Amino acid sequence: MDSPKKPTGIVDKAALYVPTNNDRYPPIPLPAPPSANGSQTEDLAPEAAPQLESGTISHDLIVKNIIFDDQTIRKGFVRKVFGILMVQLLFTCAVMAIFVYHEPTKLFVQQNFVVVFVAMIVNIIVLIMIVCVESVRRKHPVNLICLAIFTFTMSVLLGATSSLMDSNIVLAAVAITTILVTALCIYAVQTKYDYTACGGLMITFVMIIVVLSVCSFWLPEFVDSLPISCLCGAIGCFFLIYDMQTIVGGNRAEQLDPEEYVFAALTLYVDIVRIFIYVLRILEKVY
Repeated sequence: MDSPKKPTGIVDKAALYVPTNNDRYPPIPLPAPPSANGSQTEDLAPEAAPQLESGTISHDLIVKNIIFDDQTIRKGFVRKVFGILMVQLLFTCAVMAIFVYHEPTKLFVQQNFVVVFVAMIVNIIVLIMIVCVESVRRKHPVNLICLAIFTFTMSVLLGATSSLMDSNIVLAAVAITTILVTALCIYAVQTKYDYTACGGLMITFVMIIVVLSVCSFWLPEFVDSLPISCLCGAIGCFFLIYDMQTIVGGNRAEQLDPEEYVFAALTLYVDIVRIFIYVLRILEKVY
């Protein structure tokens, strides 16, 4: 018997039925998409392991990740640097006091300018040797001898400069510099902002100081003016914070090698002397 025909124009619902996963039709498994990170990791992992085993890691990476992570080494390095710096500053203050308060010494320096000239030449030569020659600043006791010569010549230059000024202004400059340096050192250690990551700003400030130093031969009044002295003093404070963070280390972009304790003491000493000179200039203009 023939089945009855459906009327024309009526849609068969069974023909439009789409099976789901709960029906008798199983899901079709699809391959997982390739992972870019996973492939790179698999490709790089075999290369990284031989580098670690063969010891081809750079020296800077070893210093940052191993040496400065050891609190004992870091604290010993900081103590050594500040011990040397304290001796330098005390010796410089003693020499300055002799030049300021001892009249025969003051007259001798004022009448024999060649002493200041020789001290300046020796100071520059020793500074270049310590900064540019690695064996000089790392080899003991050559590094300490060069640092002692630099400190002595710088003390003579500061003493000769202070002997030409009023003793009260010199004392005020020493007091202000001491308070300012102490506050900046505490700030550099406590702040979470990493000044060592500002390498471009550091280079810019160095260029400003160099240009002003060259201009001082032709425009001494402009370079010695109060606004320029304040600007250079602010730049000197930035240098001190930058160098302080490279010495203390921790989570910093740049930090010194523990063997560079002489270079570290030299940088802090130069920063403090720079700040003292600009404070002295400011006080001289104000008073």
